[in-house]
Amino acid sequence: MSFELTLQFLGNSTIGLFGAGHLGKAIAEGLLKAGLPRQNLAICHRGSKETDRELADLGLSDLVESGEKVVRQSRILFYLVRPQNSQAVRDYKLREDSLFISFLAGIPLNNLPVHLPDAQRVRVMTSAPDTLRNHNGIAALYPQGNLLMREILDSLGLRIVPLGHESDIHAFTALGPCLPIVLTYWEYAGFNTDDHELLETAKKFGISNYSGILQWAHSIRPRQLSPEEINRYLFQAATPGGVTDAILSAMRAGMCLSAALQRGIERSQQLATA
Repeated sequence: MSFELTLQFLGNSTIGLFGAGHLGKAIAEGLLKAGLPRQNLAICHRGSKETDRELADLGLSDLVESGEKVVRQSRILFYLVRPQNSQAVRDYKLREDSLFISFLAGIPLNNLPVHLPDAQRVRVMTSAPDTLRNHNGIAALYPQGNLLMREILDSLGLRIVPLGHESDIHAFTALGPCLPIVLTYWEYAGFNTDDHELLETAKKFGISNYSGILQWAHSIRPRQLSPEEINRYLFQAATPGGVTDAILSAMRAGMCLSAALQRGIERSQQLATA
């Protein structure tokens, strides 16, 4: 996979990953496997021993730097913190020539403490980390015309879903990236999935060409998992307090599938106003 545009843009700088949770680690692995030179990648995180150990197990420890250094040397900065920690970058000064990429669910770009022109701020929402590792994920991109991010997302094997409006990401998050996880739990709990119900829900929220996303979710979700494997899968896929977590909690409380998905959309909207 070519990183021609990306490497021209970076020069001697790096793609910095600000956050090293499950998604951050999957992105780091994916970029390196796709051919990004190691010297063009840097990682920072909150400094937990568990994260340090996980990065070491993946052979990524040598890429870890302080937050200040990562922000200073990165011309592309991936913002990968939890939505509840959306202000974490406030104390850092980004390069004036940098491109800021937010992967946060719910939080609009204008609510982040990043003082860059609109053309240098991008929003991405990907499916779960396991889909990145398996090269069968999807990702929403806003603004949809950013060629650098298209090249990077292509390198990660992600099917790009362009969004015309940033607010479209609320429904897309719940009905797209969250869906394989939600369907896995729903059918594990003993319920059948009504595709017509899902198509009507997507229509209600203005998601076009949803049948392709629905087909994708059915095709890539894990099957025949043990209870232990289900719990591990859900733990890795659902961020506490996030959109997927809200959907799963609603289903556990007895909501039907469409109502639970709408609860996830509402959670994304709540995060946007927090």
